[in-house]
Parts: sequence; structure tokens; C-alpha cells
Amino acid sequence: MFRELHVDGVKKEIDKYIRESVRTFAEQDIVPKLAVIRAGNDDGQRYYENAIIRQSRVYGIETQSISFSEDVSQALMEVALRAVNEDEGVHGVILLRPFPENIDGERLRTMLNPAKDVDAITDISIAELFVGKEDAFLACTAEACMEIVRYHGIQLAGRRVTVLGRSITVGKPIAMMMLGENATVTICHSGTLEEDTIKACRDADIVVLATGLTQRFGSRYFRDGQIILDVGTGMGDDGKMHGDLDIDEIKESGVISELTYTPVPGGIGRVTTSVLLRNIIKAAGRAAEVQRAKRAGLMSLMEMM
Repeated sequence: MFRELHVDGVKKEIDKYIRESVRTFAEQDIVPKLAVIRAGNDDGQRYYENAIIRQSRVYGIETQSISFSEDVSQALMEVALRAVNEDEGVHGVILLRPFPENIDGERLRTMLNPAKDVDAITDISIAELFVGKEDAFLACTAEACMEIVRYHGIQLAGRRVTVLGRSITVGKPIAMMMLGENATVTICHSGTLEEDTIKACRDADIVVLATGLTQRFGSRYFRDGQIILDVGTGMGDDGKMHGDLDIDEIKESGVISELTYTPVPGGIGRVTTSVLLRNIIKAAGRAAEVQRAKRAGLMSLMEMM
């Protein structure tokens, strides 16, 4: 039996919190705002960006979309990032990756204001994840996976988890999060031998696919009874959006008869967008606290004069 892990329930819970928070902010004349910076025309990036804009409008979160062509200069990207870093009206910034080859993405990452790092890519955010700091910004896609796992009551302690991919936005953080739940985690990547990747996948109870290789992983990578969390989003040969999992090949192969997986589209991506908006709420709340503290300090100073 093939079973999809539906996300409507977990998304509904997160969205309720977002809606209530935006309403509270409105009473304080605060409008949470996100800036999205993108270069090039990657299908997955555009799909995610459009989802962000649509969802933001639903809940009254303002978005600023800053998009550049594939041949954009490093200098122009840095100017755009500095502008939103310094804009007090912008509470969160997300840099959509991968960047074009001529762009130094590492420099942009280190330039990002940690207070606005709603996708948890700065050194401070990564360190806070590693030490398990409460209320830290967490990588949105990785946290979306965890929200789905928790919602469906999937046990992680003592389970074998294989993560395919080692990006700082998905592979590494999801591995750390699952390790924090006492799972035994293996990471495979582009440098892992193919036969080792296949073995690691087949040995696992849970497999996280986060490679960006559309419909790359078929029946030879899996066995009956596994749970597959498919993070990938890309355009397939049929012109439709697919994940890293080739579920059609798996069903047609007859090799596997029982598998639980997240669909693409309509799976982890939907929850990722909600987690991002929740992080913007968190960033806006922190910014409001800073402004209140500044005003309180100014009032105290004036009283002393």
C-alpha cells in the first residue's frame, strides 16, 4: 500500500498562529514584512517564491520581491542586501539559492543581518541550532519536515534515518534536528559512492530526499515499509512539478508494495512556506521589542536631563 503523508492538519495549526499574530500586530500598527532576493530563473526557486507571495497576501504579511537576471553582478546583489538589512520596515530576508556561478553566495550569507535571518543560514543561526538554543530561527524546510513528523506521531528515537543532501538549509539542519531526537543519522551526498547511497537508503527506516535531482530516486533505493520525506521541487520531463522521488517508477516496478511518502507538490513545500511566515512573525516580534526598549531608554534619558 502506498500512503501519502498529508500536511493539511499541521499547516492549519501553524497558519492559525500566524493569523492571530498578524491580528495582534495590526493593533500595534505593525505590518510584518519579508524581502525575497532571487537571481536567475530556477524553477524550484520561482515556485517557492510564488508560494511565499501568495501565502503572505492571505495573512496580511507584506512581501518585497527583488529579482535579478542570471548575469547580475555581485556588487548589485550586495547593494540590494544592504538595503533590506538596514530597512527597519523589513523584518525578514530570504536569499533564494542556488545562486548563479558568478555570485559569491558565501559572502552574501555572511552579510545577512542575523536578526532578519528567517531561513537560518547565518553562522549565528547555525550555531544556535547546534547548541539547541530555544526560540532560535530554524531552517524552514528542515523544520517543516520535523513539524510533519511530530504531527503524524512518527517515532525518531532509535530509528535509522538517511539524509540525502548536505546543504545548510536542509540536509545538515534536518540531520541535526533528528539527531536531537535520538535518531541514528547517516548523511549521503555527491561525494558518496552510489552503492553506499543505495545501501544507506535501503537500511534506513526514514529517508529524507534533499538533493534537487528531480525524480532521481526510484525503486532500487528503497524497500517496503519505509517513510520518505521528499524535499525536492523541480520540473519533470512532463512539464509538471515533481520531487526527488520517482514515485511513478516505484509504483510501476512492482518491487515495492508498501511505502509512506510526502507528495510533491502539496507536501513539505506547503509547510515550509508556513514555517517561513512563522519565522517572520518571530522576527517582527523581536524587532518590536527592540524598538520598545529603545523608546524606554530614550524616555529614561530625557527624564534624567
